[in-house]
Amino acid sequence: MTANRRLSLGINLLATCVLLGSSTTVFAGFEDFIDPLDGRLDASQWILNNAHGFMPVPLLVTDPSVGVGGGAAVLFFHETDEQKAKRQADIESVSDIPPSVTGVVGLATSNGSKLGGVFHSGNWMNDRVRYLGGLFGAKFNLKYYPEAQSQAYDYDIGGLYFFQNIDARIQDTNFFLGADYTLMRSDVSFATPKELVGVLPATLSGKGQDASIALKFTYDNRNNQFSPDEGTKAGIKTSFHDKRVGSDFNYTEYQAYINHYQPINGQWTVAVRADVKSIDGEAPFYAKPFIDLRGIPAMRYQGDEMGLAEVQVNYALDSRWTLLGFTGAGQVKDNSSQNTDEKIHQTYGGGFRYLVARQLGFKAGIDVAKGPDEWTTYIQFGSAW
Repeated sequence: MTANRRLSLGINLLATCVLLGSSTTVFAGFEDFIDPLDGRLDASQWILNNAHGFMPVPLLVTDPSVGVGGGAAVLFFHETDEQKAKRQADIESVSDIPPSVTGVVGLATSNGSKLGGVFHSGNWMNDRVRYLGGLFGAKFNLKYYPEAQSQAYDYDIGGLYFFQNIDARIQDTNFFLGADYTLMRSDVSFATPKELVGVLPATLSGKGQDASIALKFTYDNRNNQFSPDEGTKAGIKTSFHDKRVGSDFNYTEYQAYINHYQPINGQWTVAVRADVKSIDGEAPFYAKPFIDLRGIPAMRYQGDEMGLAEVQVNYALDSRWTLLGFTGAGQVKDNSSQNTDEKIHQTYGGGFRYLVARQLGFKAGIDVAKGPDEWTTYIQFGSAW
């Protein structure tokens, strides 16, 4: 698992539980899945009223880089007494602070990739401190595209991934100061070594350890952390990969991003996103920035520098159902090669969302996207960003 893909793991797992919770109605009364406010299908009561017990959760994977697959998780939710009292006193309320969640997860996909581990996502001190941490073991079977070549080379990367991420609110503002630490022990091997002779350096294969400590500054005034429709989240981050923090590699990674959600009226919302990343130094090939857009497989287009932008338009059919369309474009540049692919890669698509947990403000649905190479279907839990 790369740092680029771990974002909001706890939130995504919670979302899966909400989306597929109806499959466990044998353990709860059907009334737990009906919203007393509008009488429609809703998982708020079920997920929050079980906040003091373990629950098995099915997981789905649809990323084209690893194929279709699934697995299961066991989750433990931690709703505070204050959150529970507020929710029960006002059934119309929508929580602006999600409950903390601890989980154990395991999954596998159609191309032989596997992952398992534990994590905790927490909101502490009335959302003054946000935390995400975990330990995972994984083996991913992926494809590597050297420089501008369209020829892909199969490789697998396995090992352990440990991360700790914390953000602290600055007084009573929407600004946060944060830091994180990551440690990845990996073993890389290519499936077709004869084809790689003279094409890829032998140093790409083998065991290694990549570790980093990062400093970040974030602004976040979104009206919901799961499925926002108003507000902005923006940040800058610098990650230092160095032997002094346990890394075999020496490089620095920079990132700046913004996600903005702007309601136009009661039905229309426009969301825009921009993200730029760059590295300075000798990073392993799998750690280089890549274009992360719906319609493009993870790590398909990589380089020393990456920039992307995306626009999404939402139309609310009613209080539960939303239709959406989106388009995006991204570009990478590899400073170490004269043959780097600097084309702008475009994507577009559409989808829908259903408000599956009103008191969490949480939506889930499906997106279908077209990239430069193929059509892809995504099962979305919360915001795609």
